[in-house]
Amino acid sequence: MKTKILALFIALLPLMAMSQEVIQGKETPYIEVVGNGEMEIIPDQIYISFTLKERFEGKKKIEIEDQEKELKKRLMKLEIDLADLQLADANSDFIKIKRKKNDVIASKDYILKVTSTGTLAKVFDLLDEIDAFNAGIQRVDHSKIKDFRKEVKMQAVQDAKAKAGYLLSAIGETVGKPLFIQERESYDEIQPMMRKAVMMNMAMDAAPAEEALPELSFQKIKLKYAVFARFAIK
Repeated sequence: MKTKILALFIALLPLMAMSQEVIQGKETPYIEVVGNGEMEIIPDQIYISFTLKERFEGKKKIEIEDQEKELKKRLMKLEIDLADLQLADANSDFIKIKRKKNDVIASKDYILKVTSTGTLAKVFDLLDEIDAFNAGIQRVDHSKIKDFRKEVKMQAVQDAKAKAGYLLSAIGETVGKPLFIQERESYDEIQPMMRKAVMMNMAMDAAPAEEALPELSFQKIKLKYAVFARFAIK
């Protein structure tokens, strides 16, 4: 008999729990809102991609190794840490490009990190002087981007609570503790625009040196986040 009563009690447990949830739902009214956070930051990491190729000046062959030495020497004069210069493909030393039957030219692709638009303009000038190819902005970033993302998410939660508060105040109610918070949307606009095109397709027949470089002007990186939140009504 005791076994049957115990089995019946266990079978009724889910129904009792559901009933309790319904009662609690009625006893705890809530409000649902979406909170938003947004921040704009100036990038402090700008990655430049470019290529060095073997070439001839008259009958003299200019090896990549010599070009790389000259590049590093000039970067040091600009007070750029050589640790910020690396091969675009760390697994390969150089690429050989066959242009004609008897003409094989070696090339190397590089990535260089700079921390300001002022330095960026100087580097483009340098790359033009040493006849680099295909120089351009690969991407931009910020050294503290993770911290900024956390801050914007916190802003979104705070915005949700503030929104719930003033909506409830319109009907004489106050916001209570959070019952549910969920991230909804995240959006990073990390492709800043410039007043003039930044891509420079540097070739052997490049424009005269006296021609001015493009004027560089980055927009700020935009971080946007949204959260869905449910708050109890006191």
